[in-house]
Amino acid sequence: MTLDYPSILFFLALNNLFIITLFAYQYFYHHKKWFLLIFALGIMFQTIVIFIYSIKDSLPLLYVVRFNNFITILSFALTSFALVSFDGKVRKKLIWTFCIIGLLFYCSILFVEENQIALSVIRIISCSVFYGIGSFYLYHNKNKYKFSLLLCGVLFIYSIFQLVRAFRISQIKHSYDFMEGSIINDWFLIITVFVIIASSIGFIMLLNEIDQKTIREKNIKIKKDQLQLEELNLTKNKLFSIISHDLRSPFNSIIGLTDLLKYSTENKDLEESESLATMINTTAKSTLVLLDNLLNWTKSQTGQMSFTPTSLGLQPIVLEVFETLHTNAEAKSISLNYDSSIQTNVYADENMLKTILRNLIANSIKFTYTNGKIDVCAIQKPDLIEINISDNGMGVQEDIRDQLFQNSATTTTLGTANEIGSGLGLLICKEFVDKHNGEIWVESELGKGSVFKFNLPLLKSS
Repeated sequence: MTLDYPSILFFLALNNLFIITLFAYQYFYHHKKWFLLIFALGIMFQTIVIFIYSIKDSLPLLYVVRFNNFITILSFALTSFALVSFDGKVRKKLIWTFCIIGLLFYCSILFVEENQIALSVIRIISCSVFYGIGSFYLYHNKNKYKFSLLLCGVLFIYSIFQLVRAFRISQIKHSYDFMEGSIINDWFLIITVFVIIASSIGFIMLLNEIDQKTIREKNIKIKKDQLQLEELNLTKNKLFSIISHDLRSPFNSIIGLTDLLKYSTENKDLEESESLATMINTTAKSTLVLLDNLLNWTKSQTGQMSFTPTSLGLQPIVLEVFETLHTNAEAKSISLNYDSSIQTNVYADENMLKTILRNLIANSIKFTYTNGKIDVCAIQKPDLIEINISDNGMGVQEDIRDQLFQNSATTTTLGTANEIGSGLGLLICKEFVDKHNGEIWVESELGKGSVFKFNLPLLKSS
Protein backbone atom coordinates (compact mmCIF):
# COMPACT_ATOMS: atom_id res chain seq x y z
CA MET A 1 0.00 0.00 0.00
CA THR A 2 1.48 3.31 -1.15
CA LEU A 3 0.05 6.58 0.10
CA ASP A 4 0.53 10.12 -1.14
CA TYR A 5 1.75 11.68 2.11
CA PRO A 6 1.64 15.35 1.01
CA SER A 7 -1.96 14.96 -0.21
CA ILE A 8 -3.05 13.22 2.98
CA LEU A 9 -1.37 15.86 5.12
CA PHE A 10 -3.09 18.56 3.07
CA PHE A 11 -6.44 16.82 3.54
CA LEU A 12 -5.72 16.50 7.26
CA ALA A 13 -4.98 20.23 7.48
CA LEU A 14 -8.25 21.07 5.68
CA ASN A 15 -10.12 18.69 7.96
CA ASN A 16 -8.56 20.39 10.97
CA LEU A 17 -9.62 23.82 9.71
CA PHE A 18 -13.17 22.54 9.33
CA ILE A 19 -13.12 21.18 12.90
CA ILE A 20 -11.74 24.48 14.22
CA THR A 21 -14.56 26.34 12.46
CA LEU A 22 -17.14 23.87 13.78
CA PHE A 23 -16.01 24.20 17.38
CA ALA A 24 -15.74 27.98 17.14
CA TYR A 25 -19.33 28.03 15.88
CA GLN A 26 -20.40 25.74 18.75
CA TYR A 27 -18.77 28.11 21.23
CA PHE A 28 -20.10 31.43 19.91
CA TYR A 29 -23.60 30.31 18.88
CA HIS A 30 -24.50 27.33 21.01
CA HIS A 31 -22.69 25.98 24.07
CA LYS A 32 -20.47 28.86 25.24
CA LYS A 33 -18.17 26.34 26.94
CA TRP A 34 -14.52 27.25 27.47
CA PHE A 35 -13.23 23.74 26.72
CA LEU A 36 -14.52 24.03 23.13
CA LEU A 37 -11.98 26.78 22.51
CA ILE A 38 -9.27 24.67 24.19
CA PHE A 39 -10.03 21.78 21.86
CA ALA A 40 -10.09 24.08 18.82
CA LEU A 41 -6.74 25.57 19.92
CA GLY A 42 -5.20 22.08 20.20
CA ILE A 43 -6.38 21.20 16.68
CA MET A 44 -5.08 24.55 15.41
CA PHE A 45 -1.63 23.78 16.81
CA GLN A 46 -1.67 20.43 14.99
CA THR A 47 -2.52 22.29 11.78
CA ILE A 48 0.37 24.71 12.35
CA VAL A 49 2.71 21.73 12.80
CA ILE A 50 1.59 20.34 9.44
CA PHE A 51 2.03 23.72 7.75
CA ILE A 52 5.52 24.34 9.20
CA TYR A 53 6.55 20.79 8.36
CA SER A 54 5.58 21.40 4.72
CA ILE A 55 7.85 24.47 4.47
CA LYS A 56 10.63 23.28 6.77
CA ASP A 57 13.25 23.45 4.02
CA SER A 58 12.88 27.23 3.79
CA LEU A 59 13.27 27.78 7.57
CA PRO A 60 16.16 27.33 10.02
CA LEU A 61 16.11 23.63 10.82
CA LEU A 62 16.96 23.83 14.53
CA TYR A 63 14.32 26.43 15.36
CA VAL A 64 11.72 24.65 13.21
CA VAL A 65 12.33 21.36 15.04
CA ARG A 66 12.21 22.94 18.50
CA PHE A 67 9.11 25.02 17.79
CA ASN A 68 7.30 22.15 16.09
CA ASN A 69 8.08 19.77 18.93
CA PHE A 70 6.87 22.30 21.47
CA ILE A 71 3.49 22.97 19.86
CA THR A 72 3.11 19.27 19.01
CA ILE A 73 3.31 18.32 22.70
CA LEU A 74 1.11 21.32 23.56
CA SER A 75 -1.53 20.23 21.05
CA PHE A 76 -1.68 16.73 22.57
CA ALA A 77 -2.09 18.19 26.06
CA LEU A 78 -4.74 20.74 25.02
CA THR A 79 -6.95 18.34 23.05
CA SER A 80 -6.79 15.67 25.75
CA PHE A 81 -7.52 18.17 28.54
CA ALA A 82 -10.43 19.63 26.56
CA LEU A 83 -11.95 16.18 26.05
CA VAL A 84 -11.84 15.30 29.75
CA SER A 85 -13.27 18.72 30.68
CA PHE A 86 -16.57 18.15 28.85
CA ASP A 87 -18.43 18.47 32.16
CA GLY A 88 -17.11 21.99 32.66
CA LYS A 89 -14.97 21.15 35.70
CA VAL A 90 -11.56 22.84 35.94
CA ARG A 91 -9.29 20.04 37.15
CA LYS A 92 -6.36 21.97 38.60
CA LYS A 93 -4.42 18.85 39.59
CA LEU A 94 -4.69 17.55 36.04
CA ILE A 95 -3.46 20.90 34.68
CA TRP A 96 -0.37 20.69 36.88
CA THR A 97 0.13 17.04 35.89
CA PHE A 98 -0.05 17.91 32.18
CA CYS A 99 2.34 20.85 32.64
CA ILE A 100 4.93 18.68 34.41
CA ILE A 101 4.61 15.81 31.92
CA GLY A 102 4.79 18.21 28.97
CA LEU A 103 7.87 19.93 30.40
CA LEU A 104 9.59 16.58 30.98
CA PHE A 105 8.89 15.44 27.43
CA TYR A 106 10.08 18.71 25.92
CA CYS A 107 13.29 18.66 27.98
CA SER A 108 13.86 15.08 26.81
CA ILE A 109 13.40 16.20 23.21
CA LEU A 110 15.95 19.01 23.66
CA PHE A 111 18.35 16.50 25.13
CA VAL A 112 18.15 14.11 22.11
CA GLU A 113 17.23 16.57 19.34
CA GLU A 114 20.12 15.43 17.16
CA ASN A 115 18.90 11.82 17.24
CA GLN A 116 15.94 11.69 14.85
CA ILE A 117 14.76 8.26 15.96
CA ALA A 118 14.85 9.11 19.69
CA LEU A 119 13.16 12.44 18.91
CA SER A 120 10.30 10.73 17.08
CA VAL A 121 9.91 8.07 19.78
CA ILE A 122 9.64 10.66 22.59
CA ARG A 123 7.16 12.75 20.59
CA ILE A 124 5.01 9.68 19.84
CA ILE A 125 5.11 8.48 23.47
CA SER A 126 4.02 11.95 24.64
CA CYS A 127 0.94 11.63 22.43
CA SER A 128 0.23 8.18 23.87
CA VAL A 129 0.59 9.38 27.47
CA PHE A 130 -1.67 12.45 27.11
CA TYR A 131 -4.38 10.55 25.25
CA GLY A 132 -4.06 7.62 27.66
CA ILE A 133 -4.72 9.95 30.60
CA GLY A 134 -7.68 11.41 28.71
CA SER A 135 -9.02 7.91 28.09
CA PHE A 136 -8.72 7.11 31.81
CA TYR A 137 -10.72 10.18 32.88
CA LEU A 138 -13.41 9.56 30.27
CA TYR A 139 -13.74 5.94 31.39
CA HIS A 140 -14.74 7.12 34.88
CA ASN A 141 -17.73 8.94 33.36
CA LYS A 142 -18.96 5.98 31.32
CA ASN A 143 -21.97 5.43 33.58
CA LYS A 144 -23.12 9.05 33.20
CA TYR A 145 -22.77 9.50 29.45
CA LYS A 146 -22.60 6.79 26.78
CA PHE A 147 -20.56 8.93 24.35
CA SER A 148 -17.81 9.34 26.95
CA LEU A 149 -17.24 5.58 26.59
CA LEU A 150 -16.97 6.02 22.81
CA LEU A 151 -14.37 8.76 23.19
CA CYS A 152 -12.57 6.69 25.81
CA GLY A 153 -12.31 3.77 23.37
CA VAL A 154 -11.05 5.97 20.51
CA LEU A 155 -8.34 7.59 22.66
CA PHE A 156 -7.32 4.27 24.24
CA ILE A 157 -6.92 2.51 20.87
CA TYR A 158 -4.97 5.46 19.47
CA SER A 159 -2.77 5.55 22.57
CA ILE A 160 -1.94 1.84 22.25
CA PHE A 161 -1.29 2.22 18.52
CA GLN A 162 1.16 5.07 19.20
CA LEU A 163 3.04 2.91 21.69
CA VAL A 164 3.32 0.14 19.10
CA ARG A 165 4.47 2.71 16.52
CA ALA A 166 7.07 4.10 18.94
CA PHE A 167 8.39 0.61 19.55
CA ARG A 168 8.64 -0.15 15.82
CA ILE A 169 10.47 3.11 15.12
CA SER A 170 12.89 2.47 18.01
CA GLN A 171 13.91 -0.79 16.29
CA ILE A 172 15.06 1.03 13.12
CA LYS A 173 18.85 0.85 12.71
CA HIS A 174 19.24 3.53 10.07
CA SER A 175 18.13 7.17 10.03
CA TYR A 176 14.39 7.81 10.17
CA ASP A 177 12.36 10.17 8.00
CA PHE A 178 8.59 10.21 8.28
CA MET A 179 8.08 11.24 4.63
CA GLU A 180 9.98 8.20 3.33
CA GLY A 181 6.92 6.14 4.11
CA SER A 182 6.41 2.77 5.79
CA ILE A 183 3.55 0.45 6.66
CA ILE A 184 3.38 1.71 10.25
CA ASN A 185 3.36 5.35 9.06
CA ASP A 186 0.71 4.57 6.45
CA TRP A 187 -1.52 3.22 9.18
CA PHE A 188 -0.60 6.14 11.39
CA LEU A 189 -1.94 8.63 8.83
CA ILE A 190 -5.11 6.63 8.25
CA ILE A 191 -5.80 6.13 11.96
CA THR A 192 -4.93 9.76 12.78
CA VAL A 193 -7.50 11.04 10.29
CA PHE A 194 -10.05 8.63 11.72
CA VAL A 195 -9.25 9.55 15.35
CA ILE A 196 -9.48 13.30 14.74
CA ILE A 197 -12.81 12.95 12.93
CA ALA A 198 -14.22 10.39 15.41
CA SER A 199 -13.13 12.35 18.49
CA SER A 200 -14.56 15.59 17.08
CA ILE A 201 -17.91 14.02 16.19
CA GLY A 202 -17.97 12.09 19.47
CA PHE A 203 -17.22 15.28 21.38
CA ILE A 204 -20.10 17.12 19.74
CA MET A 205 -22.44 14.16 20.36
CA LEU A 206 -21.29 14.06 23.99
CA LEU A 207 -22.15 17.74 24.38
CA ASN A 208 -25.57 17.10 22.83
CA GLU A 209 -26.08 14.23 25.26
CA ILE A 210 -25.20 16.54 28.15
CA ASP A 211 -27.67 19.11 26.79
CA GLN A 212 -30.42 16.49 26.63
CA LYS A 213 -29.69 15.38 30.19
CA THR A 214 -29.71 19.00 31.36
CA ILE A 215 -33.05 19.57 29.61
CA ARG A 216 -34.52 16.47 31.27
CA GLU A 217 -33.29 17.60 34.69
CA LYS A 218 -34.72 21.08 34.13
CA ASN A 219 -38.06 19.60 33.04
CA ILE A 220 -38.17 17.49 36.19
CA LYS A 221 -37.38 20.56 38.28
CA ILE A 222 -40.06 22.56 36.44
CA LYS A 223 -42.63 19.84 37.10
CA LYS A 224 -41.59 19.71 40.75
CA ASP A 225 -41.84 23.50 41.05
CA GLN A 226 -45.22 23.36 39.32
CA LEU A 227 -46.50 20.83 41.85
CA GLN A 228 -45.20 22.99 44.70
CA LEU A 229 -46.89 26.02 43.16
CA GLU A 230 -50.18 24.11 42.91
CA GLU A 231 -49.86 23.11 46.57
CA LEU A 232 -49.15 26.73 47.53
CA ASN A 233 -52.20 27.88 45.57
CA LEU A 234 -54.28 25.22 47.29
CA THR A 235 -52.92 26.37 50.65
CA LYS A 236 -53.69 30.00 49.81
CA ASN A 237 -57.25 29.20 48.70
CA LYS A 238 -57.84 27.11 51.79
CA LEU A 239 -56.51 29.88 54.03
CA PHE A 240 -58.76 32.47 52.40
CA SER A 241 -61.73 30.12 52.69
CA ILE A 242 -61.15 29.56 56.41
CA ILE A 243 -60.61 33.27 57.08
CA SER A 244 -63.64 34.36 55.06
CA HIS A 245 -66.07 31.72 56.36
CA ASP A 246 -64.97 29.68 59.36
CA LEU A 247 -63.28 32.57 61.16
CA ARG A 248 -65.95 35.09 60.27
CA SER A 249 -68.84 32.99 61.60
CA PRO A 250 -67.64 32.80 65.25
CA PHE A 251 -67.13 36.54 65.35
CA ASN A 252 -70.63 37.05 64.02
CA SER A 253 -71.87 34.74 66.77
CA ILE A 254 -69.94 36.67 69.41
CA ILE A 255 -71.36 39.97 68.14
CA GLY A 256 -74.90 38.55 68.19
CA LEU A 257 -74.43 37.12 71.69
CA THR A 258 -73.05 40.40 73.05
CA ASP A 259 -76.09 42.22 71.67
CA LEU A 260 -78.33 39.75 73.51
CA LEU A 261 -76.17 40.10 76.63
CA LYS A 262 -76.57 43.88 76.49
CA TYR A 263 -80.35 43.48 76.19
CA SER A 264 -80.62 40.98 79.07
CA THR A 265 -78.41 43.17 81.26
CA GLU A 266 -80.69 46.13 80.66
CA ASN A 267 -83.62 43.93 81.72
CA LYS A 268 -81.64 42.70 84.74
CA ASP A 269 -82.07 39.08 83.70
CA LEU A 270 -79.05 37.66 85.54
CA GLU A 271 -79.71 34.01 84.64
CA GLU A 272 -79.94 34.82 80.93
CA SER A 273 -76.88 37.06 81.16
CA GLU A 274 -74.85 34.27 82.80
CA SER A 275 -75.90 31.82 80.12
CA LEU A 276 -74.99 34.24 77.34
CA ALA A 277 -71.63 35.02 78.96
CA THR A 278 -70.86 31.29 79.07
CA MET A 279 -71.75 30.94 75.40
CA ILE A 280 -69.57 33.93 74.51
CA ASN A 281 -66.69 32.42 76.50
CA THR A 282 -67.06 29.05 74.79
CA THR A 283 -67.27 30.63 71.31
CA ALA A 284 -64.23 32.84 72.01
CA LYS A 285 -62.19 29.84 73.16
CA SER A 286 -63.21 27.86 70.08
CA THR A 287 -62.23 30.78 67.91
CA LEU A 288 -58.89 31.00 69.70
CA VAL A 289 -58.29 27.31 68.96
CA LEU A 290 -59.07 27.99 65.28
CA LEU A 291 -56.64 30.92 65.28
CA ASP A 292 -53.97 28.74 66.90
CA ASN A 293 -54.57 26.10 64.26
CA LEU A 294 -54.27 28.69 61.51
CA LEU A 295 -51.00 29.94 62.97
CA ASN A 296 -49.57 26.43 63.40
CA TRP A 297 -50.71 25.36 59.95
CA THR A 298 -49.18 28.45 58.33
CA LYS A 299 -45.90 27.86 60.15
CA SER A 300 -45.95 24.22 59.10
CA GLN A 301 -46.61 25.07 55.43
CA THR A 302 -43.81 27.67 55.37
CA GLY A 303 -41.28 25.51 57.25
CA GLN A 304 -41.14 27.84 60.29
CA MET A 305 -42.44 25.36 62.85
CA SER A 306 -39.69 24.30 65.27
CA PHE A 307 -39.38 20.61 66.16
CA THR A 308 -37.67 19.77 69.46
CA PRO A 309 -38.71 16.30 70.67
CA THR A 310 -37.92 15.25 74.25
CA SER A 311 -39.01 12.54 76.65
CA LEU A 312 -42.43 13.56 78.05
CA GLY A 313 -44.87 12.12 80.56
CA LEU A 314 -48.14 11.50 78.72
CA GLN A 315 -50.59 11.78 81.65
CA PRO A 316 -49.90 15.41 82.70
CA ILE A 317 -50.16 16.58 79.09
CA VAL A 318 -53.54 14.85 78.60
CA LEU A 319 -54.85 16.33 81.86
CA GLU A 320 -53.65 19.81 80.84
CA VAL A 321 -55.53 19.50 77.53
CA PHE A 322 -58.63 18.33 79.44
CA GLU A 323 -58.42 21.48 81.58
CA THR A 324 -58.17 23.65 78.45
CA LEU A 325 -61.26 22.05 76.89
CA HIS A 326 -63.24 21.65 80.10
CA THR A 327 -65.59 24.55 79.33
CA ASN A 328 -66.37 23.23 75.84
CA ALA A 329 -67.16 19.77 77.21
CA GLU A 330 -69.16 21.10 80.13
CA ALA A 331 -71.35 23.18 77.80
CA LYS A 332 -72.59 19.89 76.27
CA SER A 333 -72.38 17.86 79.51
CA ILE A 334 -69.70 15.62 77.97
CA SER A 335 -67.40 13.72 80.32
CA LEU A 336 -63.66 13.59 79.56
CA ASN A 337 -61.99 10.41 80.80
CA TYR A 338 -58.38 9.23 80.86
CA ASP A 339 -57.08 5.84 81.94
CA SER A 340 -54.56 7.02 84.54
CA SER A 341 -53.42 3.47 85.30
CA ILE A 342 -50.91 3.66 82.42
CA GLN A 343 -47.87 5.74 83.34
CA THR A 344 -45.65 6.09 80.30
CA ASN A 345 -43.33 8.50 78.53
CA VAL A 346 -43.28 9.40 74.86
CA TYR A 347 -40.55 10.95 72.75
CA ALA A 348 -42.28 13.95 71.18
CA ASP A 349 -42.33 17.70 70.75
CA GLU A 350 -44.40 19.03 73.67
CA ASN A 351 -46.19 21.80 71.77
CA MET A 352 -46.99 19.53 68.85
CA LEU A 353 -48.28 16.75 71.11
CA LYS A 354 -50.57 19.21 72.94
CA THR A 355 -51.84 20.52 69.61
CA ILE A 356 -52.57 16.99 68.37
CA LEU A 357 -54.47 16.03 71.53
CA ARG A 358 -56.32 19.36 71.75
CA ASN A 359 -57.52 19.13 68.14
CA LEU A 360 -58.57 15.49 68.34
CA ILE A 361 -60.42 15.92 71.67
CA ALA A 362 -62.02 19.20 70.53
CA ASN A 363 -63.11 17.43 67.35
CA SER A 364 -64.70 14.66 69.43
CA ILE A 365 -66.51 17.23 71.62
CA LYS A 366 -67.83 18.92 68.50
CA PHE A 367 -69.34 15.74 67.06
CA THR A 368 -70.53 14.14 70.32
CA TYR A 369 -74.11 14.59 71.53
CA THR A 370 -75.11 16.12 74.86
CA ASN A 371 -74.42 13.85 77.87
CA GLY A 372 -71.91 11.89 75.82
CA LYS A 373 -68.43 10.78 76.82
CA ILE A 374 -64.90 10.89 75.43
CA ASP A 375 -62.25 8.40 76.54
CA VAL A 376 -58.49 8.80 76.08
CA CYS A 377 -56.30 5.77 76.56
CA ALA A 378 -52.78 4.68 75.72
CA ILE A 379 -51.64 1.25 74.56
CA GLN A 380 -47.93 0.63 75.06
CA LYS A 381 -46.14 -1.50 72.47
CA PRO A 382 -42.47 -2.58 72.23
CA ASP A 383 -41.14 0.54 70.51
CA LEU A 384 -44.12 2.90 70.32
CA ILE A 385 -47.25 4.00 72.13
CA GLU A 386 -50.68 4.10 70.54
CA ILE A 387 -53.03 6.82 71.80
CA ASN A 388 -56.79 6.44 71.24
CA ILE A 389 -59.44 9.16 71.53
CA SER A 390 -62.87 7.53 71.38
CA ASP A 391 -66.34 9.06 71.57
CA ASN A 392 -69.97 7.92 71.32
CA GLY A 393 -70.92 10.69 68.92
CA MET A 394 -72.43 10.84 65.47
CA GLY A 395 -69.65 8.96 63.68
CA VAL A 396 -68.14 9.68 60.29
CA GLN A 397 -69.47 8.66 56.89
CA GLU A 398 -67.22 6.28 55.00
CA ASP A 399 -66.64 8.60 52.01
CA ILE A 400 -65.68 11.45 54.34
CA ARG A 401 -63.56 9.18 56.56
CA ASP A 402 -61.26 8.33 53.66
CA GLN A 403 -60.56 12.03 53.03
CA LEU A 404 -60.19 13.37 56.57
CA PHE A 405 -56.38 13.61 56.45
CA GLN A 406 -56.00 14.66 52.82
CA ASN A 407 -54.68 18.16 52.24
CA SER A 408 -57.04 18.87 49.35
CA ALA A 409 -60.30 17.66 50.90
CA THR A 410 -61.11 19.85 53.91
CA THR A 411 -64.81 20.73 54.11
CA THR A 412 -66.90 22.75 56.52
CA THR A 413 -68.92 20.34 58.71
CA LEU A 414 -71.50 21.13 61.39
CA GLY A 415 -71.23 19.50 64.82
CA THR A 416 -74.04 18.13 66.97
CA ALA A 417 -74.75 21.66 68.28
CA ASN A 418 -74.18 23.26 64.87
CA GLU A 419 -70.53 23.99 65.66
CA ILE A 420 -68.56 24.81 62.51
CA GLY A 421 -65.48 22.77 61.61
CA SER A 422 -63.17 23.17 58.64
CA GLY A 423 -61.08 20.02 59.07
CA LEU A 424 -57.96 22.12 59.47
CA GLY A 425 -57.27 20.71 62.92
CA LEU A 426 -57.13 17.16 61.56
CA LEU A 427 -54.70 18.24 58.84
CA ILE A 428 -52.42 19.75 61.47
CA CYS A 429 -52.65 16.50 63.48
CA LYS A 430 -51.63 14.54 60.38
CA GLU A 431 -48.63 16.80 59.66
CA PHE A 432 -47.44 16.80 63.27
CA VAL A 433 -47.77 13.02 63.63
CA ASP A 434 -45.86 12.58 60.35
CA LYS A 435 -43.17 14.84 61.77
CA HIS A 436 -42.70 12.26 64.55
CA ASN A 437 -42.57 9.40 61.98
CA GLY A 438 -45.87 8.14 63.39
CA GLU A 439 -49.24 7.21 61.89
CA ILE A 440 -52.75 8.55 62.43
CA TRP A 441 -56.04 7.00 61.38
CA VAL A 442 -59.71 6.80 62.34
CA GLU A 443 -62.14 3.96 62.94
CA SER A 444 -65.79 4.97 62.91
CA GLU A 445 -69.32 3.66 62.63
CA LEU A 446 -72.06 6.05 61.68
CA GLY A 447 -74.38 6.77 64.61
CA LYS A 448 -72.18 4.97 67.16
CA GLY A 449 -69.07 7.09 67.41
CA SER A 450 -65.44 7.30 66.31
CA VAL A 451 -61.99 6.32 67.54
CA PHE A 452 -59.09 8.49 66.41
CA LYS A 453 -55.77 6.69 66.82
CA PHE A 454 -52.17 7.80 66.42
CA ASN A 455 -48.83 6.39 67.54
CA LEU A 456 -45.59 7.98 68.69
CA PRO A 457 -42.12 6.55 69.48
CA LEU A 458 -41.37 5.65 73.07
CA LEU A 459 -37.66 6.44 72.75
CA LYS A 460 -35.44 8.59 70.57
CA SER A 461 -34.81 6.99 67.15
CA SER A 462 -31.19 5.92 66.65
